[in-house]
Amino acid sequence: MGVRTFRTGSAGAVDGSSNVTYATQLDIMPQNIKIREIQCKSAIGKCGFPGGGFCINPYVGCGHSCVYCYSRFMKRFTGHTEKWGTFADARINIGEVLKKQLQSSRFKGEQIYIGTVTDPYQPIEEKYGLTRGILRVLLNYENPVSILTKSDMVLRDLDLLKQFKEIDVNFTITTLDEKWKTLVEPNSPTVGQRLQAARRLVSEGVPVVAMMGPYWPVFTDAAALFGEFKKAGVSHVFTESFNTVGGNWTGVGKVLRKHYPQFLSEIQKTLFNRKTFYEFYSEAENKVRQVSKKYKIPVTAYFGLGHAAKFR
Repeated sequence: MGVRTFRTGSAGAVDGSSNVTYATQLDIMPQNIKIREIQCKSAIGKCGFPGGGFCINPYVGCGHSCVYCYSRFMKRFTGHTEKWGTFADARINIGEVLKKQLQSSRFKGEQIYIGTVTDPYQPIEEKYGLTRGILRVLLNYENPVSILTKSDMVLRDLDLLKQFKEIDVNFTITTLDEKWKTLVEPNSPTVGQRLQAARRLVSEGVPVVAMMGPYWPVFTDAAALFGEFKKAGVSHVFTESFNTVGGNWTGVGKVLRKHYPQFLSEIQKTLFNRKTFYEFYSEAENKVRQVSKKYKIPVTAYFGLGHAAKFR
């Protein structure tokens, strides 16, 4: 296992990738993110999403360092002692392992998600190209594929995406407030870059889905977001309540105390009080349904499902 510390700098394109422009993420990744090269025994596993399917995660951890990341629970299984968001392990043999596993009939025709507990296009993907390698393998099969990301780096692989029979790219976009985005998703591309990438993908025939979750008190404006989604050609919107369990609230609380103290009490009450939690997300769902109808974009809402367990 190799351990490296990446400092900011530029990265060359992965061989054969599309000649498109996207943010050079190694330039926005903070200093001293610890990078390890590891070997994996399995490349694909069952997905815990409501619809089932299978998932592939080329990295363990993520350099985007989102303060609310629900994937921090992974530390229970990985043995990391570092703070979540300060490390990323590159599963450097994942392509070869995936080739062998997909020979099994159990995966035939099944939905595959790339990036359920990591971002497959986080900054170090520029160096390792593991996601691109995964896409090359999947092209030999007819599985429907969904890519989950916050990054416009996905445009690099446009040449491969256009060859799939069934694929979509799911961008997480929860706000149009770039300051809030920067504070809670510090090392990720801007909202504007994601929307621009969405427009480019749709123009090239690649369907785009938006994940408007977590749906934030104060900072999520459903009407304004749906307006931008419509312009970008988004075909479906998913949204969910904010899951405060497992340490996900800690970083958000710190951001609010330092930068938005005027909203701290209101947001804390909304998320941690049973009555206000259900009132807020009930009203939010009504808003979302209305703008979904207005802009003719289907929406799937997961408000309170699992996230309200803390009230029991």
